[in-house]
Amino acid sequence: MKHMILALALVAACGDNLPAPLAYTDPSGGKLRLVRDGKSSAKEIVLDLVVGKQPLAGYSVGFDLPLDDTRVTFGGFTPGTALDPGPAPVAAMGALPDAGPLAHMLVTAQSHKATANDADTTLAPGTVLYSVTLDLGAGAPKGIVFDGTAAGFVLPSGGMRDRSGTAVVEPADVAIGKLVVNR
Repeated sequence: MKHMILALALVAACGDNLPAPLAYTDPSGGKLRLVRDGKSSAKEIVLDLVVGKQPLAGYSVGFDLPLDDTRVTFGGFTPGTALDPGPAPVAAMGALPDAGPLAHMLVTAQSHKATANDADTTLAPGTVLYSVTLDLGAGAPKGIVFDGTAAGFVLPSGGMRDRSGTAVVEPADVAIGKLVVNR
């Protein structure tokens, strides 16, 4: 009973000063950046893939990000409109496979739909290409979900390509932040 009273007193004293269960640190730099969207909450992180400080001209974009899926679940993928993915079937997707060669990877991609646009699009700095939502897993243990800020971190694949398939942005130029579970 004494420990329960002490724990309740600690929670009351800390109030809103406790860290959010899910916390994301935006990356610095990058031709493409994965940044926290304002729609995020303590238990749901919405991450936008945005154009960095320089304009880019491209046709398709995406990445495969290894992560610890014991801590988060895939909450959804929202295509952007800057690279028109066209109508059904939409040329955009996001998934977190639990089996196969891409298991435990956040897999995302979006492309112009050939019927919607057959040319590269110039994208201004800050343009949102698409959004990915990750939810706090039930009973998720404290720890790192992914850390794009770690020394030597490079995405296994990702970036942007133009209409001819030439890389405009290489995986090393996609800046990824750090997502942790704090509880």
